[in-house]
Amino acid sequence: MRLACYENCLRLFHAYADSAPLWERALLSAYVGIGPPVARLLGGNTGTVWQQAESIITDLFAVSELTPKGVVGALRCYTKLRREAAQHLPFEQACEHIYDQSFYPLVTHFTFAFQSSAMARLRFVRRIAAAMAFSEAIVVDLGCGSGVMLAEVLQAKAGWTGFGLDISRASVAYARRLAEHKRVGRRSHFQRCNIADLPFVTGSVDLVIASEVIEHLPEPRAALTEIARVLAPGGFLVLTVPVESHTPAHMNSLTNEAEFNALCREAGLSVQSLSSKWHLTFGDDPRHLFAVAQLDKGSEPAADSVYSLPPPQISSAASSGIVSS
Repeated sequence: MRLACYENCLRLFHAYADSAPLWERALLSAYVGIGPPVARLLGGNTGTVWQQAESIITDLFAVSELTPKGVVGALRCYTKLRREAAQHLPFEQACEHIYDQSFYPLVTHFTFAFQSSAMARLRFVRRIAAAMAFSEAIVVDLGCGSGVMLAEVLQAKAGWTGFGLDISRASVAYARRLAEHKRVGRRSHFQRCNIADLPFVTGSVDLVIASEVIEHLPEPRAALTEIARVLAPGGFLVLTVPVESHTPAHMNSLTNEAEFNALCREAGLSVQSLSSKWHLTFGDDPRHLFAVAQLDKGSEPAADSVYSLPPPQISSAASSGIVSS
Protein backbone atom coordinates (compact mmCIF):
# COMPACT_ATOMS: atom_id res chain seq x y z
CA MET A 1 0.00 0.00 0.00
CA ARG A 2 1.39 3.41 -0.96
CA LEU A 3 1.51 5.79 2.01
CA ALA A 4 3.16 8.80 0.37
CA CYS A 5 -0.21 10.49 -0.17
CA TYR A 6 -0.79 10.61 3.60
CA GLU A 7 1.61 13.49 4.01
CA ASN A 8 0.70 14.71 7.49
CA CYS A 9 0.60 11.21 8.96
CA LEU A 10 4.12 10.63 7.66
CA ARG A 11 5.30 13.99 9.00
CA LEU A 12 4.07 12.96 12.44
CA PHE A 13 5.63 9.49 12.17
CA HIS A 14 9.00 10.98 11.21
CA ALA A 15 8.90 13.44 14.13
CA TYR A 16 8.03 10.60 16.48
CA ALA A 17 10.82 8.39 15.14
CA ASP A 18 13.37 11.20 15.55
CA SER A 19 12.76 11.34 19.31
CA ALA A 20 11.88 7.70 20.03
CA PRO A 21 14.17 4.99 21.43
CA LEU A 22 15.08 2.11 19.13
CA TRP A 23 12.42 -0.29 20.40
CA GLU A 24 9.64 2.28 19.80
CA ARG A 25 10.94 2.93 16.28
CA ALA A 26 10.86 -0.80 15.61
CA LEU A 27 7.22 -0.98 16.74
CA LEU A 28 6.33 2.02 14.58
CA SER A 29 7.98 0.45 11.54
CA ALA A 30 6.05 -2.77 12.16
CA TYR A 31 2.79 -0.85 12.48
CA VAL A 32 3.32 1.01 9.22
CA GLY A 33 4.85 -1.85 7.27
CA ILE A 34 3.08 -4.96 8.56
CA GLY A 35 -0.19 -3.55 9.89
CA PRO A 36 -1.91 -2.74 6.57
CA PRO A 37 -1.41 -6.16 4.89
CA VAL A 38 -2.42 -7.99 8.07
CA ALA A 39 -5.54 -5.83 8.34
CA ARG A 40 -6.43 -6.59 4.72
CA LEU A 41 -6.09 -10.33 5.37
CA LEU A 42 -8.56 -9.92 8.24
CA GLY A 43 -11.01 -8.06 6.02
CA GLY A 44 -10.24 -4.52 7.12
CA ASN A 45 -10.39 -1.52 4.81
CA THR A 46 -6.98 0.03 5.39
CA GLY A 47 -7.55 2.75 2.80
CA THR A 48 -10.47 4.14 4.78
CA VAL A 49 -8.47 3.97 8.03
CA TRP A 50 -5.55 5.91 6.57
CA GLN A 51 -7.84 8.48 4.97
CA GLN A 52 -9.50 9.17 8.31
CA ALA A 53 -6.13 9.33 10.05
CA GLU A 54 -4.83 11.82 7.50
CA SER A 55 -7.94 13.99 7.93
CA ILE A 56 -7.64 13.95 11.72
CA ILE A 57 -3.92 14.73 11.76
CA THR A 58 -4.39 17.53 9.20
CA ASP A 59 -7.06 19.11 11.44
CA LEU A 60 -4.86 18.61 14.51
CA PHE A 61 -1.96 20.50 12.94
CA ALA A 62 -4.27 23.30 11.79
CA VAL A 63 -6.07 23.78 15.11
CA SER A 64 -3.10 23.34 17.44
CA GLU A 65 -0.77 25.40 15.21
CA LEU A 66 2.05 23.13 16.40
CA THR A 67 4.82 21.56 14.39
CA PRO A 68 4.96 17.76 14.18
CA LYS A 69 7.73 17.87 16.79
CA GLY A 70 5.53 19.99 19.05
CA VAL A 71 2.62 17.57 18.74
CA VAL A 72 4.88 14.62 19.55
CA GLY A 73 6.18 16.46 22.61
CA ALA A 74 2.63 17.06 23.86
CA LEU A 75 1.66 13.42 23.34
CA ARG A 76 4.78 12.25 25.18
CA CYS A 77 3.79 14.37 28.21
CA TYR A 78 0.64 12.28 28.53
CA THR A 79 2.28 8.90 27.92
CA LYS A 80 4.88 9.73 30.58
CA LEU A 81 2.10 10.59 33.03
CA ARG A 82 0.30 7.31 32.29
CA ARG A 83 3.43 5.33 33.04
CA GLU A 84 4.17 7.12 36.30
CA ALA A 85 0.73 7.87 37.78
CA ALA A 86 -1.36 5.67 40.02
CA GLN A 87 -4.07 3.64 38.32
CA HIS A 88 -6.86 5.99 39.43
CA LEU A 89 -5.96 9.57 40.38
CA PRO A 90 -8.23 11.53 42.76
CA PHE A 91 -10.44 13.95 40.81
CA GLU A 92 -8.58 17.09 41.92
CA GLN A 93 -5.25 15.57 40.90
CA ALA A 94 -6.69 14.41 37.58
CA CYS A 95 -7.80 18.00 36.88
CA GLU A 96 -4.41 19.42 37.82
CA HIS A 97 -2.22 16.91 36.02
CA ILE A 98 -4.41 15.98 33.03
CA TYR A 99 -7.55 17.98 32.23
CA ASP A 100 -6.07 21.43 32.82
CA GLN A 101 -2.95 20.67 30.79
CA SER A 102 -2.53 21.93 27.21
CA PHE A 103 -1.72 18.40 25.98
CA TYR A 104 -5.13 17.01 26.97
CA PRO A 105 -7.22 18.10 23.93
CA LEU A 106 -4.35 17.12 21.64
CA VAL A 107 -4.40 13.61 23.10
CA THR A 108 -8.17 13.28 22.73
CA HIS A 109 -7.95 14.54 19.14
CA PHE A 110 -5.05 12.27 18.21
CA THR A 111 -6.79 9.10 19.42
CA PHE A 112 -9.33 9.36 16.59
CA ALA A 113 -6.50 8.97 14.08
CA PHE A 114 -4.83 5.74 15.20
CA GLN A 115 -6.63 4.24 18.19
CA SER A 116 -8.97 1.52 16.98
CA SER A 117 -11.50 1.89 19.80
CA ALA A 118 -11.74 5.67 19.23
CA MET A 119 -12.30 5.10 15.51
CA ALA A 120 -15.05 2.63 16.37
CA ARG A 121 -16.67 5.11 18.78
CA LEU A 122 -16.68 7.82 16.13
CA ARG A 123 -18.29 5.48 13.58
CA PHE A 124 -20.87 4.43 16.19
CA VAL A 125 -21.91 8.02 16.95
CA ARG A 126 -22.04 8.88 13.25
CA ARG A 127 -24.29 5.89 12.57
CA ILE A 128 -26.79 6.67 15.34
CA ALA A 129 -26.95 10.36 14.44
CA ALA A 130 -27.43 9.53 10.75
CA ALA A 131 -30.37 7.26 11.62
CA MET A 132 -32.21 10.03 13.49
CA ALA A 133 -34.89 11.56 11.29
CA PHE A 134 -35.02 14.99 12.97
CA SER A 135 -34.38 17.81 10.50
CA GLU A 136 -33.75 20.09 13.49
CA ALA A 137 -32.39 18.85 16.78
CA ILE A 138 -30.33 19.72 19.82
CA VAL A 139 -27.25 17.55 20.38
CA VAL A 140 -25.10 17.74 23.50
CA ASP A 141 -21.64 16.16 23.67
CA LEU A 142 -20.70 15.52 27.29
CA GLY A 143 -16.98 15.46 27.93
CA CYS A 144 -16.51 16.74 24.40
CA GLY A 145 -12.70 16.81 24.62
CA SER A 146 -11.29 18.14 21.35
CA GLY A 147 -14.80 18.48 19.89
CA VAL A 148 -14.29 15.93 17.09
CA MET A 149 -17.55 14.03 17.59
CA LEU A 150 -19.72 17.12 17.81
CA ALA A 151 -18.14 18.65 14.71
CA GLU A 152 -18.68 15.41 12.76
CA VAL A 153 -22.37 15.26 13.73
CA LEU A 154 -23.01 18.92 12.91
CA GLN A 155 -21.29 18.59 9.53
CA ALA A 156 -23.62 15.71 8.65
CA LYS A 157 -26.76 17.39 10.08
CA ALA A 158 -27.03 20.94 8.72
CA GLY A 159 -30.17 21.78 10.73
CA TRP A 160 -28.84 20.69 14.11
CA THR A 161 -27.41 22.82 16.93
CA GLY A 162 -24.70 21.45 19.20
CA PHE A 163 -23.43 22.04 22.71
CA GLY A 164 -20.06 20.73 23.88
CA LEU A 165 -19.39 20.49 27.61
CA ASP A 166 -16.14 19.57 29.33
CA ILE A 167 -14.41 20.02 32.67
CA SER A 168 -11.21 20.95 30.85
CA ARG A 169 -10.69 24.62 30.01
CA ALA A 170 -8.04 23.63 27.48
CA SER A 171 -10.50 21.30 25.74
CA VAL A 172 -13.26 23.92 25.58
CA ALA A 173 -10.91 26.42 23.92
CA TYR A 174 -9.56 23.79 21.52
CA ALA A 175 -13.06 22.52 20.59
CA ARG A 176 -14.16 26.06 19.71
CA ARG A 177 -11.22 26.40 17.33
CA LEU A 178 -11.90 23.01 15.77
CA ALA A 179 -15.57 23.91 15.21
CA GLU A 180 -14.54 27.08 13.42
CA HIS A 181 -12.02 25.13 11.35
CA LYS A 182 -14.72 22.60 10.39
CA ARG A 183 -17.14 25.46 9.57
CA VAL A 184 -19.75 24.55 12.18
CA GLY A 185 -18.84 27.30 14.64
CA ARG A 186 -22.11 29.18 14.21
CA ARG A 187 -24.13 26.13 15.24
CA SER A 188 -21.93 25.01 18.13
CA HIS A 189 -21.49 26.28 21.67
CA PHE A 190 -18.91 25.22 24.23
CA GLN A 191 -18.48 25.73 27.93
CA ARG A 192 -16.82 24.27 30.98
CA CYS A 193 -19.35 22.34 32.99
CA ASN A 194 -19.90 19.73 35.69
CA ILE A 195 -21.81 16.91 34.01
CA ALA A 196 -23.64 16.11 37.23
CA ASP A 197 -25.34 19.55 37.00
CA LEU A 198 -26.23 20.18 33.36
CA PRO A 199 -27.31 23.75 32.41
CA PHE A 200 -30.37 22.67 30.37
CA VAL A 201 -34.04 22.63 31.17
CA THR A 202 -35.82 19.31 31.56
CA GLY A 203 -36.61 17.38 28.38
CA SER A 204 -34.76 19.76 26.05
CA VAL A 205 -32.09 17.62 24.36
CA ASP A 206 -32.72 15.31 21.39
CA LEU A 207 -29.36 13.54 21.36
CA VAL A 208 -26.87 13.18 24.20
CA ILE A 209 -23.41 11.86 23.39
CA ALA A 210 -21.51 10.49 26.39
CA SER A 211 -18.51 8.76 24.87
CA GLU A 212 -15.80 7.74 27.35
CA VAL A 213 -17.02 10.14 30.01
CA ILE A 214 -18.91 8.47 32.89
CA GLU A 215 -15.78 6.56 33.93
CA HIS A 216 -14.15 9.95 34.63
CA LEU A 217 -16.81 10.84 37.22
CA PRO A 218 -16.86 9.93 40.92
CA GLU A 219 -20.66 9.31 40.78
CA PRO A 220 -21.73 7.86 37.39
CA ARG A 221 -25.26 7.21 38.65
CA ALA A 222 -25.78 10.92 39.34
CA ALA A 223 -24.54 11.78 35.85
CA LEU A 224 -26.91 9.29 34.19
CA THR A 225 -29.82 10.63 36.27
CA GLU A 226 -29.00 14.14 35.07
CA ILE A 227 -28.81 12.92 31.47
CA ALA A 228 -32.24 11.35 31.86
CA ARG A 229 -33.58 14.66 33.18
CA VAL A 230 -32.51 16.71 30.15
CA LEU A 231 -33.26 14.06 27.51
CA ALA A 232 -36.38 14.75 25.44
CA PRO A 233 -39.04 12.06 24.96
CA GLY A 234 -38.08 10.23 21.79
CA GLY A 235 -34.49 11.42 22.12
CA PHE A 236 -31.45 9.20 22.39
CA LEU A 237 -28.43 8.75 24.61
CA VAL A 238 -25.41 7.34 22.75
CA LEU A 239 -22.85 6.12 25.24
CA THR A 240 -19.54 4.29 25.21
CA VAL A 241 -17.60 3.27 28.30
CA PRO A 242 -14.56 1.08 29.02
CA VAL A 243 -14.92 -2.08 31.08
CA GLU A 244 -12.36 -2.91 33.77
CA SER A 245 -10.39 0.26 33.08
CA HIS A 246 -6.98 1.02 34.60
CA THR A 247 -6.41 4.51 33.21
CA PRO A 248 -5.21 7.12 35.76
CA ALA A 249 -7.88 9.71 34.84
CA HIS A 250 -10.74 7.25 35.36
CA MET A 251 -12.50 7.58 38.72
CA ASN A 252 -14.56 4.41 38.45
CA SER A 253 -14.62 1.22 36.44
CA LEU A 254 -17.55 -0.90 35.32
CA THR A 255 -17.04 -4.64 35.56
CA ASN A 256 -19.71 -5.96 33.18
CA GLU A 257 -22.84 -5.25 31.12
CA ALA A 258 -25.21 -6.11 33.97
CA GLU A 259 -23.71 -3.37 36.14
CA PHE A 260 -24.21 -0.85 33.33
CA ASN A 261 -27.83 -1.93 32.77
CA ALA A 262 -28.53 -1.54 36.48
CA LEU A 263 -27.10 2.00 36.52
CA CYS A 264 -29.32 2.97 33.58
CA ARG A 265 -32.47 1.51 35.16
CA GLU A 266 -31.83 3.37 38.40
CA ALA A 267 -31.41 6.60 36.42
CA GLY A 268 -34.70 6.15 34.52
CA LEU A 269 -33.14 5.07 31.24
CA SER A 270 -34.06 2.09 29.09
CA VAL A 271 -31.18 0.48 27.17
CA GLN A 272 -32.26 -0.14 23.56
CA SER A 273 -29.04 -1.77 22.36
CA LEU A 274 -25.83 -2.84 24.07
CA SER A 275 -22.74 -4.48 22.64
CA SER A 276 -19.26 -5.21 23.91
CA LYS A 277 -16.20 -4.86 21.69
CA TRP A 278 -12.53 -5.69 22.16
CA HIS A 279 -9.82 -3.40 20.77
CA LEU A 280 -6.20 -4.36 21.27
CA THR A 281 -4.55 -0.95 20.92
CA PHE A 282 -1.47 0.27 22.78
CA GLY A 283 -2.35 2.71 25.55
CA ASP A 284 -6.09 1.96 25.55
CA ASP A 285 -8.49 -0.07 27.64
CA PRO A 286 -9.10 -3.40 25.86
CA ARG A 287 -12.90 -3.66 26.10
CA HIS A 288 -15.66 -1.08 25.68
CA LEU A 289 -19.44 -1.06 25.85
CA PHE A 290 -21.42 0.62 23.05
CA ALA A 291 -24.96 1.53 24.11
CA VAL A 292 -28.06 3.38 22.93
CA ALA A 293 -30.66 4.32 25.55
CA GLN A 294 -33.89 6.30 25.82
CA LEU A 295 -36.09 7.50 28.64
CA ASP A 296 -38.19 4.89 30.38
CA LYS A 297 -41.82 5.60 29.50
CA GLY A 298 -42.59 6.11 33.16
CA SER A 299 -39.73 8.59 33.51
CA GLU A 300 -40.70 10.97 30.71
CA PRO A 301 -41.17 14.57 31.89
CA ALA A 302 -44.56 16.25 31.84
CA ALA A 303 -45.48 17.90 28.54
CA ASP A 304 -45.35 21.42 29.96
CA SER A 305 -41.69 20.99 30.96
CA VAL A 306 -40.46 19.87 27.53
CA TYR A 307 -38.47 22.23 25.27
CA SER A 308 -37.47 20.47 22.07
CA LEU A 309 -36.81 23.61 20.01
CA PRO A 310 -35.52 26.35 20.05
CA PRO A 311 -32.18 25.54 21.75
CA PRO A 312 -32.24 24.65 25.45
CA GLN A 313 -32.43 27.44 27.96
CA ILE A 314 -29.10 27.90 29.70
CA SER A 315 -28.91 28.97 33.31
CA SER A 316 -27.65 32.52 33.81
CA ALA A 317 -24.63 31.27 35.72
CA ALA A 318 -23.59 29.10 32.81
CA SER A 319 -24.51 31.31 29.88
CA SER A 320 -21.44 33.52 30.13
CA GLY A 321 -19.27 30.61 29.03
CA ILE A 322 -21.22 29.86 25.86
CA VAL A 323 -20.16 31.12 22.47
CA SER A 324 -22.89 33.25 20.90
CA SER A 325 -23.93 32.21 17.41
